[in-house]
Amino acid sequence: MSQTYLRWLLPALLLTTVPALAQRTTPTQSRKKSAAAGWPTKAPAVVTASPRALVVSVGDTGKSAFVVPQVQLPVAAAASRINQYLVDAALGEDLEMLPEPLTAASGLRQALAEYETNGQSGFVGTSYEVLYNDNYLLSVALTAEYMGAYPSSSVRHATFDLRTGRLLQVRDLLADTLALRRRWQQSINRRIEAHLAALPASYPELDTAMLADVRQRLHWNESTRTATLEANDPRFYDFALTPFGLTLYYDFGFPHVILALQPETDYLFPYADLKAWLKPKGPLEFRR
Repeated sequence: MSQTYLRWLLPALLLTTVPALAQRTTPTQSRKKSAAAGWPTKAPAVVTASPRALVVSVGDTGKSAFVVPQVQLPVAAAASRINQYLVDAALGEDLEMLPEPLTAASGLRQALAEYETNGQSGFVGTSYEVLYNDNYLLSVALTAEYMGAYPSSSVRHATFDLRTGRLLQVRDLLADTLALRRRWQQSINRRIEAHLAALPASYPELDTAMLADVRQRLHWNESTRTATLEANDPRFYDFALTPFGLTLYYDFGFPHVILALQPETDYLFPYADLKAWLKPKGPLEFRR
């Protein structure tokens, strides 16, 4: 148990984007004439945070599958903070050597170089999915792909406040995280119990020893019908926002060869169930 930038794109990089943000309109010619005649003019609009981010993809020319998300926002400082974290999470966590400075362009060059040096194995690709992008909140899933004796992947999640560019934690969203942890523990117990009950029918080839091994990896106590987790577990290391609710993730870390025997790792908590715990004046206050 995871941006404005067009000026530095290299010719070798391919940019995929969606339509640009609408520009603020300029005063009409008639308004200019009125101002010249001495009529009062409206104060210039102040650039404020957008309720949504413009998310673009920066990737290579097709030799491999490295794609990094970057955002564009009216507030450049907020975009810069988000973009730096996205590069760190998408590339920096897996590169053998970190370029200085680490940007989307330098990180992609390094990833491609290591990909070729390592014989197209090891860290072989990145991708992303936008899970939520509204109400001044952006939540992204970042997937890293690896190739060794067998293919594998890891997923990291990140949620940002678009007003400031700050990376959010669960405690920024909920005033009562202890209540949520208790509810989460109950959900984990129910899922494990249902999963263990279904395993013999789903995998009839499993013998008694293998089933016992799965129970042990799940820390399952048959007498109390609970998973005996470590102190303060499950922890809020990884979470995401979606249009439907808050999703928490708990992975028991099964090895690849028996990964199919692990329960699903995502736990969705609808916003309606979180109302009593939402932080007053927090990023999710509009859900109260």
